[in-house]
Amino acid sequence: MMKFDVGIIGLGAMGTAAAWSLSLRGASVVGLEQYDLGHARGSSHGRTRIIRSVYSEGNVYDALVREAYAGWERIERDYGQAFLRRTGGLDISVCQDGIFENALAAALASGHPFEVIEGVALEARFPALDLQGRGRAVYNADAGLLDSDDASNWMRQDAIKRGAILKDRTQVFNWERTSEGFVIGSEAGSFQCRKLIVAAGAWCGHLVPGLKPVLTPERQVIAWFQAEGAAFNALPIFQLESEARERYYFFPPHKDQGLKVGLYNHRRERGYEVIENRGVDEADLDLLRRGVSLCLPGAGLDPLASAECRFTNAPEDRFLIGPMPEDRDLILLSPCSGHGYKFTPAIGEIAADLAMEVEPKVDLSAFSVARVI
Repeated sequence: MMKFDVGIIGLGAMGTAAAWSLSLRGASVVGLEQYDLGHARGSSHGRTRIIRSVYSEGNVYDALVREAYAGWERIERDYGQAFLRRTGGLDISVCQDGIFENALAAALASGHPFEVIEGVALEARFPALDLQGRGRAVYNADAGLLDSDDASNWMRQDAIKRGAILKDRTQVFNWERTSEGFVIGSEAGSFQCRKLIVAAGAWCGHLVPGLKPVLTPERQVIAWFQAEGAAFNALPIFQLESEARERYYFFPPHKDQGLKVGLYNHRRERGYEVIENRGVDEADLDLLRRGVSLCLPGAGLDPLASAECRFTNAPEDRFLIGPMPEDRDLILLSPCSGHGYKFTPAIGEIAADLAMEVEPKVDLSAFSVARVI
């Protein structure tokens, strides 16, 4: 039986980042993924992801935000890999309260630079937008997008070069606690490890049954639309909360991908029955077309491409990161409620710290597993 310092179950963004961070520190790592590496069944795919330092989800994330930006900048500086494109970012509301107020409160508390742009000034600043003068927005110049698929693939390949063993199409049957750590039983045989990281997203509840009642998979759909011209290319990433309190998110055209659009909570399809992809249908696309029509009248409404993904929601939509309460050698990573990718390098470092018994830079008490089970 092969022996390792750390075993990782699940090689999406967070499992991959953990493997990479551990391999940088010289740890021996085995990672097991039930599907192809970089597969489209979880929540780590989709070409691009948003990053922003004014974080309307709450100031509890401020330390993670700082570490995330530092991580992406370090990857560019030390390894020559530029995955972050700063476009600026907007949190826009056309209703009386909601995301604008949340973003404003977060910006004031965090100390990050920001602007408030309201009414017709918003359309004057960003001519592709048309909200008929009703928008109120917090603008964060540091926000942007990440080439997420490229970044994950690079981390994966670099980890392998450094000695990590990452196996795809390998179903994990079980794992067992032993006096020396853990034994993982899988299609590729058994592996022994001193520490075990579970980073399996929507499948975490199957691997650690105590988590199943507190994790809720949710189906999500995104699509890309034709949007040409200087005004569209100059758009920042942005979120828009409509009068109906629907919260859409938009990416400007990037690397011939078109305008990317999503709707948080989409059709509110939640539960373990939606854990598998079923394909994108017209009802899915109509929801996204409506979002485009709300604010970007010059964009096309025939999608260039579309994709499904799977959020894994935890209570309060807050991350769960850290050791299991009954066993500090068993580390949970990645139920990030659909807004985690931007933190990938930071969470990878945290995972490596925990596995190597180093105190993380970030206080994890707000994200502890013990708070929900």
